[in-house]
Amino acid sequence: MPKWNKIELNNFEGCDNLKPDEELIVTSIKNARSELEQAVNLFNEMTDFTAIDYASYNLLAVKAKYSYLMQIAKEKGLSVG
Repeated sequence: MPKWNKIELNNFEGCDNLKPDEELIVTSIKNARSELEQAVNLFNEMTDFTAIDYASYNLLAVKAKYSYLMQIAKEKGLSVG
């Protein structure tokens, strides 16, 4: 796995004390993590140079989205392991 993928979220299942905006952040992070895994898989499967360019830009964009959401979670004091 890539070095930047070492950030892991704690298990938020069953946390009833999250505010609606915090729940949205957690859900968004989970979705972004899934998108990140898909982007990595897509990149690893590409063989055509044009497709590799697309996959690499897509991977960078998804990584930036994930990092941004993780930053927001940390700023809000959500548990990030």
